[in-house]
Amino acid sequence: MYDSSKADLRINGSGSAAGGNYNVVKISGTGKISGDILCSEFHISGSGEANGNVESDSFKINGSGNVKGNLKSQEIKVNGSANFYGDISCNNITISGSSDIAKNLDAQMVKINGSAKIVGDCNTEKFHSCGEFEIGGLLNADDIYVELYWSRSHVKEIGGENIRVMRGPNRHGVLKFLGLLGVHSPSLETDSIEGDEIYLENTTAKVVRGNNVTIGTGCSIGLVEYKGVYEKSGDTKVTEERKI
Repeated sequence: MYDSSKADLRINGSGSAAGGNYNVVKISGTGKISGDILCSEFHISGSGEANGNVESDSFKINGSGNVKGNLKSQEIKVNGSANFYGDISCNNITISGSSDIAKNLDAQMVKINGSAKIVGDCNTEKFHSCGEFEIGGLLNADDIYVELYWSRSHVKEIGGENIRVMRGPNRHGVLKFLGLLGVHSPSLETDSIEGDEIYLENTTAKVVRGNNVTIGTGCSIGLVEYKGVYEKSGDTKVTEERKI
C-alpha cells in the first residue's frame, strides 16, 4: 500500500488531524484523527483516537488507542490498551496488553498473551492464547490452543478441528502462590465445545462433542458425546457420557 506520492501524518505532542489517504500515520503524543484513514502504517506510541474506519498494512499500539469505526489491516499488534468499537478484519493479530472489541474479529491468526474481550464472534484459522479472554459469541477456528495460567476465561461456544486446553506450567510455584493470595485458579468456562480432536484440562462445559475426546484433570462436564476414542482422568467430573 506504500506510495511515495502520499504524505505522512505525524502528531508529536498534542494535536488533531483530518482523515485521508496517507503513507505513515504516527501519533507519538496525544492525537485525534477525524474521518476514515487509508494508510500503509498506523502507529500509536502515546494516546490516540481514530473516529472513523481504518485500513492499513500495519496497525500497532504501544500506548492506548481507540478506533471508533471498523479496522482492516494485514497485521495488528497491541502492546498497551485498545478499544475497538467496530469489526476487525486482519491476517494476524497479537494482543500482549489488553483489548476490548465491541463487535466481531475475523483473522487468520489470533495470539493472546495479555487479555482480550470480544463481544461478538471470533473467526480465525489459528487461535493461541496464554492469557485471558472473554468471547460473547462463537470461537471458531481450525486450531485452538489455550494455556491457562492465573485467571478464568469465558467463551459462549467453541467450534474447531483440533482443540487443546491445558493448565500452563507452574513455573517456580507461581500458581500455588497466587492461590494463597485468593486469585482464581486458571479455568475455561463455556456452554459447548464441538470439534474433531479434543483435549481438555480445567474446563467447565455443559456439552462436549467430538470424534476423539480426552477429558483431563480439573474438568466439570455435563455431557460428553464422542464417535471414536474417549478417555477421562480419575479426578474429573462428567455427568453423562454417550457414544454416538
